[in-house]
Amino acid sequence: MKAQVRPGRFKLAWFVAGIAVLPLSMALATLPAMGIDSLNLQFATSLAADRWMAYLAIFWLVNGCCIGFLQKAIVKRYLHIDLGRWMVYSALGALLAGSVAYPCLDGSCLPAQFYGYRVGRDLSMTVETSIIALLYLTIFSAVQCLALNRLVRGSWHWIAAHFGSLILAAIASVALQILPGASYFNAMLSLGLYVLIVTTATGIVMQRMLTANHNAANDTHDEWAYHPVPIESGSASERSVWDDAI
Repeated sequence: MKAQVRPGRFKLAWFVAGIAVLPLSMALATLPAMGIDSLNLQFATSLAADRWMAYLAIFWLVNGCCIGFLQKAIVKRYLHIDLGRWMVYSALGALLAGSVAYPCLDGSCLPAQFYGYRVGRDLSMTVETSIIALLYLTIFSAVQCLALNRLVRGSWHWIAAHFGSLILAAIASVALQILPGASYFNAMLSLGLYVLIVTTATGIVMQRMLTANHNAANDTHDEWAYHPVPIESGSASERSVWDDAI
């Protein structure tokens, strides 16, 4: 029996994973970060930046692995498509994107004149965060697209989904901060708005690409080609706690 595609459950699971992945990554990255300190290495003041870079690299790798694992598992479970080495590309993409975006963490990606303007602290942080996130997610999605390109046509939509949704989230966040009576809106709410919009957009684009635009390899073996997972719908043995929870 052909496995049943569950687009509704896919979107819900994708949305939940998008919200949970950041705190999950931070929690998992804490253990190896603590391991660095447990080595009792005496870092000189001049090497403090190197230690900070090591912490960030650990977080980028863990975050990329978490994103790749959750996305691949959700796609396989509800759309019955195997994304192959998606987690590997996600981890490498996160590390590359973080390395490129790292200089922006101290504001070096912005012109000096920007800090001379009299703008609110939250608004300034929103602009800085938007630039860093835009650079990071564009590179991250581009690396993931290398894997997706062998599975679907028009894989560039994956990059466009990240780029476009982040621009929309940034515009909405800035607009909410400059409106009268919006003093309660801060950077944390901006982050929540970003996660909401980007997660929703990428979930919709991923589903549309994989269910309407996949292409099987023609007369050639391709590990990235579309391979439905042979799962019988309605089988009690294939149900999981995740299904029951949703």
